[in-house]
Amino acid sequence: MQADFVLDYDVLTVEQAHKLYLMARLKSGPAPGDEKRRPVNIGLVIDRSGSMAGEKLDYTRQAAQFLVQNLGSHDILSIVLYNDKVETLLYPENVQRKDAICQRIEGIKASGTTNLSGGWLEGCNLVSQKYEAARVNRVILMSDGLANRGITDQAKLVALAQQKLAEGISTTTMGLGKDFNEDLMMSIANDGGGAFYFIESPEVTPTIFHEELQGLLTLVGQNLLISLETQTHISTVNQLNAYPMQTDGRRLSYRLGDVFGDEVKTLILELNVPALTTLGQQQIATLHFEYDELTENGTQHRVWDMPVRVNVAPPESVPELANPEVKRSVMLLKAAQARAEAVQHADKGRYSDAAKILRAAAEAIQKAGIDDARIAEEGEALLKQAAEMDRGAEAYDDYSRKTMSTQAFYTMMDRHESTQVLRMREKQRTVPMSPQPTPPVTPQKTGVAPKAVKWNDKTFPLNADLIRVGRALHNEIVISTPGVSRFHCQIKREGDQLLLEDVGSTNGTLVNGSPLKGYHILNAGDEINLSGEKLIFVDTQE
Repeated sequence: MQADFVLDYDVLTVEQAHKLYLMARLKSGPAPGDEKRRPVNIGLVIDRSGSMAGEKLDYTRQAAQFLVQNLGSHDILSIVLYNDKVETLLYPENVQRKDAICQRIEGIKASGTTNLSGGWLEGCNLVSQKYEAARVNRVILMSDGLANRGITDQAKLVALAQQKLAEGISTTTMGLGKDFNEDLMMSIANDGGGAFYFIESPEVTPTIFHEELQGLLTLVGQNLLISLETQTHISTVNQLNAYPMQTDGRRLSYRLGDVFGDEVKTLILELNVPALTTLGQQQIATLHFEYDELTENGTQHRVWDMPVRVNVAPPESVPELANPEVKRSVMLLKAAQARAEAVQHADKGRYSDAAKILRAAAEAIQKAGIDDARIAEEGEALLKQAAEMDRGAEAYDDYSRKTMSTQAFYTMMDRHESTQVLRMREKQRTVPMSPQPTPPVTPQKTGVAPKAVKWNDKTFPLNADLIRVGRALHNEIVISTPGVSRFHCQIKREGDQLLLEDVGSTNGTLVNGSPLKGYHILNAGDEINLSGEKLIFVDTQE
């Protein structure tokens, strides 16, 4: 892993106060292969209250069975069911009897009320029974309703999440539908060291389960803590993200938690720097990185310290342009903060104030003049949400509150891509589906293996034995589009044939208009679609 930082401006005008933005980054390498990865100890806690009946429970069973099928014999799984009572469906065991476990899951029925705390704490108890520091110890808590039995006070539940994390057990929460308490579920996940997911529609449940499992199986680091020790040159520090923070004198520490393979973990801090009167280079703070790196030989504790320096110069020597990467991230995070603030106003019925805040954020994006598709999409989304706020209580309901709160939370937790995917899924639901798959434009040549694949104006030869497609730079074909997974699909050569396989993407792969299941033998003329990106296979490399 590699740690560094960048400032939006590293040259400051002498005798002039400044507001600086610091981006601290930790870049990880690829995750180890399955045989070398860290084994997991998962406690799956499923809400089976009466409101889960029907589609919700159907897709939840499917998602849980997917989880079972994708764990290995060295992994441990336990399953807790809860309504007004708590029942252990599966005591902790290595995942070897997959068919038997899936049959138990198939028999889950819905009834009763919601004792969320009882189910969650029993899940923590089962994980603790098989706790090992060499494992990833995680409880996955899913609910579609309010906690109305057992412990219901949010402060107490959050304190318990912090306690369990201190004991080495983290908690991921998943809220399904429009009736759960998103503030509670976000807080448990944030303080419990896990992730929060909004399952906005039942059919998305397997996708969300896959996203969480993919993260757990590609974990390369844990307990990432980034600290900033300030000097007299900095008057105040504000975090633009939403990571848990603690202070110790002039040291501010932010807990970023888990680090996954091929990930860049970032923290953005706003620094208010009083006027500096001495020309030349000056140190204004010290940046501190601390984390546990997971290796095949165990865990290595890493610590890095870096001085944060600026150059103080006369006005004519100061560059006018800010670092574009920092500027882009700041704009996205300020948009997220605007959403969170708008939700607070709307909760009190101040819809016009909420709309003004959203429009102001959109206007700031427009004035920033950043040529970036993500920024443009963010500005459009803010304006659309402002228009919804103008409609008042007619449009602001439990579902829209969850959508806005989740988008703000995802972005502030360094998951802006998840914000974009959530909006994309919502857009797809509002577009009428064609009754039949659209046939490929290019004539298919059955039995003729393609020699190349075309995407936009680029042509990629298919000469290698393995060609990976996705957003990550380690892929042979890199498609950096929201909705495309880091490692989305791959093409393998077997003899004279090329086989296409989805490698667990979040949004799936379409082949000639139909979802890809298992393998597909590629033919010249085939078209695949990855979240709106069309790739066409041809029998020539020209």
